[in-house]
Amino acid sequence: MATSRVKYISSQSEIPAGPNYVLVLYGEKSMHAPHPPGLTITVASSASELAFLAAVHTAKQIARQAEIAEVLVCDTVMRRPAPVPGGMFVFVPPHEEISSNVVGLDVYNNDKQNIGTIRDLALDANGLSGYIVSVGAFLGIGDHHVVVQPSAISFRAADDGWQATMNVNADQLKSAPEYKYSGRS
Repeated sequence: MATSRVKYISSQSEIPAGPNYVLVLYGEKSMHAPHPPGLTITVASSASELAFLAAVHTAKQIARQAEIAEVLVCDTVMRRPAPVPGGMFVFVPPHEEISSNVVGLDVYNNDKQNIGTIRDLALDANGLSGYIVSVGAFLGIGDHHVVVQPSAISFRAADDGWQATMNVNADQLKSAPEYKYSGRS
């Protein structure tokens, strides 16, 4: 039996045309729906995260037994509880805990080179203003940080955690203004 590849997608529009797949996603109610390209496993949006993970595990087993090469997982549905009176609080699903998923994450460029690590978040009165990325090892110059605009780094969930990419090369990083922490050289 071949091992099936798990691919996380952000919307159903990313489903490839043609090949067999098993799709796991959130929906109105839990159900299994066979169709010509494969099978869709829908988990009720009111179900727990554990139920969703169990569905992904089941999808991998089904794909392995049916020799289907790809399991697609679309976990982007925001499952929200009833609105909080006053509107000052929001619901954030556990997989969107930004700082715990981002700080310490390695950043790769389009050539799949590890350009550095996100060391910190830069905040201002409006919220996130940038990611502080340690790039000195990539540049061969020791301790060196740059601040990157939030829109410059792309994040996506992968089988082994989050992945961060940025369209940048060594020359651009060398010419970027260096960020120095207060009290540090």
